[in-house]
Amino acid sequence: MREHTRGSLLAVALALVLARDARAAQTCGALKALDATGNPSTQSAPPVIYVAGPSGIKALIAGLAPAMFLASSSPATVVYVQTTSCQGAATIFSGTPLAANTTASYWDPNSKTLASGTVTDKEETCTIAASTLTDIGTSDVFAQTCGFATQGIPPGMKDFQGPIQSMTFAVPKGSTETVINAQAAYLAFGLGVMAPWTDATHLFIHAPTSGTQLMMSIAIGVPPDRWLGVNPGGATGVFASLTAQVAQADLNKSIGIISATYSTLPDVQMLAYQHYGQTCAYKPDVQPGDNLNTRNGRYAIWGPMHLFTRVDASGLASNPLARNLLAYLTGIQAPPLGVN
Repeated sequence: MREHTRGSLLAVALALVLARDARAAQTCGALKALDATGNPSTQSAPPVIYVAGPSGIKALIAGLAPAMFLASSSPATVVYVQTTSCQGAATIFSGTPLAANTTASYWDPNSKTLASGTVTDKEETCTIAASTLTDIGTSDVFAQTCGFATQGIPPGMKDFQGPIQSMTFAVPKGSTETVINAQAAYLAFGLGVMAPWTDATHLFIHAPTSGTQLMMSIAIGVPPDRWLGVNPGGATGVFASLTAQVAQADLNKSIGIISATYSTLPDVQMLAYQHYGQTCAYKPDVQPGDNLNTRNGRYAIWGPMHLFTRVDASGLASNPLARNLLAYLTGIQAPPLGVN
């Protein structure tokens, strides 16, 4: 009986591994919808919209994607390739195809993927085929900040601006630090001499082409390629690094830069920020989720979400399905299924 039970458990474990591998092995352009058990069915998923850009924007789009999958009118599967902001812009302005065999994310309402294995709900993975172009390249910053469209957005392309995002400094939950000003941030990330943030291995930053780092560079005056610290892989990596700290000494000397999408989560602690010329420090929100201090200009580090795409003669996205996603994110059209 014992051997039979152990064999049954091994069989179940193997089945789960094979099911997970089957999901991961799907090609993004030929996805099968998941059945009620979370495994690929014989039914094709809705047509794909390819999007590339930073993790903060990915987190917002992930809230829309399952509803778009189920939409009664023009359903679509959003496939998201996580890049930096400038790499996202390059997929449109330079026409750079997505790298073949890249692992991308998509969202199926029947996904049973464990929350601990993903950052967003209902998130699955697929593999990008060769010569795949994005429909929308997203960025936290203007194309010009990335060196594109220096003479203006070229004909046949457009920058649709979505919700305002706030970029923040954050520390681990349990840190005794609650506030930072622009000069302190300059001394910490530029020179490494601002206590308690003097250990560069505990300064968690982004890539120089990251929109988060570019925006914060402009704010505090440290060039984006001169930041001290380690890049653990964008916002998700910074968030994971902050939450991984345990000892009180590590909690106090750790700090990272991250969008408010992540720093408002209870697992980390957002710092109030005092900009040059201000007499007080502020957080983006007064009440949770209201962004009042950002909207009235008190919180200084913010910018619109940029959604770059190729457009037709009428100025609409060349891919009709992409038009819906753009309309939802720019507030022109109400999202499906009552998604806020």
